[in-house]
Amino acid sequence: MKDVLMADFNKKIILGVISTIVLFSCGKDPFTEYTGETKDQWVAAELIFESDKIYPSAFNDVDVDVVFKHVSGTELKMPAFWDGGSTWKVRFAPTTVGIWTYETICTDESNDKLHGQTGEFKCVRYKGDLDIYKKGFIKTTQGFRYFTYDNGSPFFYLSDAHMNIVSNDYNNFTTIIDKRVEQGFTGIASEPLGLKYDLSNGFTQTDLAGFQELDERFKYVAEKGFVHANSQLFFVSELGYKRQSYPDEYLEKLCRYWVARYAAYPVLWTTAQECDDDYKFPPYSDHDYWDITTNPWKLVASYVHQYDPYNHPLTAHMEYIAWTNATTSSFREVEGHDWWGVQWSPKKNGVMNFAAPQDFWNNGQGKVTVLYEGSFDYLWTNHFGCRVQGWSAFLTGMYGYGYGAADIWLYNSSYDMDSDTERDGIIITVEQKKTKWPVSLEFESAYQLGYMREFFLQNHWWELEPRFYDTNWFANAGSYFAVASKGNEIYVAYFYNPDNNTGTFKQLDNGEYIKQWFNPRTGETGTTEIATITDGTHNIGPKPDENDWVLLMKKS
Repeated sequence: MKDVLMADFNKKIILGVISTIVLFSCGKDPFTEYTGETKDQWVAAELIFESDKIYPSAFNDVDVDVVFKHVSGTELKMPAFWDGGSTWKVRFAPTTVGIWTYETICTDESNDKLHGQTGEFKCVRYKGDLDIYKKGFIKTTQGFRYFTYDNGSPFFYLSDAHMNIVSNDYNNFTTIIDKRVEQGFTGIASEPLGLKYDLSNGFTQTDLAGFQELDERFKYVAEKGFVHANSQLFFVSELGYKRQSYPDEYLEKLCRYWVARYAAYPVLWTTAQECDDDYKFPPYSDHDYWDITTNPWKLVASYVHQYDPYNHPLTAHMEYIAWTNATTSSFREVEGHDWWGVQWSPKKNGVMNFAAPQDFWNNGQGKVTVLYEGSFDYLWTNHFGCRVQGWSAFLTGMYGYGYGAADIWLYNSSYDMDSDTERDGIIITVEQKKTKWPVSLEFESAYQLGYMREFFLQNHWWELEPRFYDTNWFANAGSYFAVASKGNEIYVAYFYNPDNNTGTFKQLDNGEYIKQWFNPRTGETGTTEIATITDGTHNIGPKPDENDWVLLMKKS
C-alpha cells in the first residue's frame, strides 16, 4: 500500500517538474505572476458558448466537446451541454495545478461560435478547508478495498439518503445538508425522483427547468465538500415499461448529457436504484422486464463511463443481498464498474449472516464494497438498528455506510406508512414513520454515526481486516458481534447483544495490550486498562452493560 501511495506522490512531483520545463520551452517564465484567468484545482468552473445559429432540435442536431490540455500533456475531453436557446455550457474541474488551454469541437464545424473556440487559464491550488478539493476527487485503486482521494489518502464514506432529491424545498434541503456536515457525514446518495422533466418523448426546451433545479442541489452539495452518489436520469422502472421510448442512440445521448452537467462535481455514479440484477414492475410482480443479459441499465453504466473524463467510481445499486451479491451480479464485467453498492440489513437480534459480506470480500474482484442502503431510521429500524448497520459494515469489509431517516430519505413519503413494521424484533409504528424531517434531522443516530467515523479515523479503519466468523481470531461466547483486526496489533469488536456476553480474542502476541471500551451511543471512551497476554488469547470479559459497545485492543 505504501509503495502505491509513494508512486502516486512521485508521479505528481514529476508532473510538476514537467510543467515547469514545458513552460520554459514555450517561452513562459513559470515564476512570473500569471495575469490571466485563474481557477481553483478540483473546483467546478463553467464556460458558456453562444451559438449564432438556431437549430430545430438543438439536443439532437449538434454535439459540442471541449478538450482541455495541461502543459504537462494531461488531456481531458469534457462534453458540453445544451442549456436552452442558443446556449451551450461546459463544466470542468481542473485536476492539476498549472496552465491549461482549451478548444471546442462541434459536430457542426461551420458554427464558429461553437467550433474552434479557444482559451487559456491557470489552475491554482485550492486554499479552502474542504478535503475534497484539498485532496482531490474520490477514486478507486487496484488493490485497495476502500475509496481514496486523488492524493491516495483514505476517504470515509458516510452518506445520507435523498431519494426524491428535488421534492423538498431548496431552503429545507440546504438546512439538511448543513446539519449533516455538522454531524460528520461525508456525502449524500440521491435518486432522480420527483424531477420536473419527461424524457420519454424526446429532450426539449421544457425539460431544462427540471435539470436546472437539479443543478442547484448538485452545486450546493459540492460547495459543502460532500461527495454525491447519484443515480442517472430517472427511476429504474423507466427503462422497463417505457424502454421503447429510449432507443440506444438516444439513451447514449442522455447519458452523455448527464455526464456533461454533473461530472465536474465530486460524484459517484450509482446507475439506478436496484438495477442490479434484474427488476420487476410493478414492484414485486411476477414479470421480469429484463434478465442478466438484457438489462438496459448496463448500457447506461457503459455510456456514463465512456463519456466521463474523470473516471469517477461507478456501480449499479444492487437489489437486496439475498437476491443479488458479488457472485451473481450482472454488472461484474461491465467496463468501468469498480465498486459494489450493496443493499443489506444485518440481523439486529442475533448473530449476523457473515456469508453475505464474506461473498463480497472473497468474490468481489477486489472492488470497493459499501453498505449503500440498509434499513432507514423510523421506517424499518430504529437508532440502535442504524448503529448496528454502520459498525457492522466497516467491521465486515464494507468500507462505507449509507444512512437514511424518516421524511429525508423520501420527502412526504407514503411508502409502507399504513401499518406498523416489525423487523429483527424492532417495531416501528405508523406514528414513528410519520416523523417529519425537522425532527428526524436531529435523530441521535445521525450524531452517533459521526462518533463512529471519529473512532475509525483515529484507529485507521482502512488497515483493519474483517474476521467474520473465523474462530482462529475470535471465539464467541453468546454475543452478537462484528470483529476486525490489523494483524495482531489492533483488534476492534462491536457487541450488540442485549446482555453482557462477549468472547475471546486469539492470535495475540504475548505481552501487554491497551484495552478500552468505547460507547457508540455517546462517543465516550472508558478507562484504559492493560491486558497482559501470556498464551496468545484474551478472555474479554463482560461488556460494561447490556447496551451495544465497542472494544478496542492495541499492542502497547
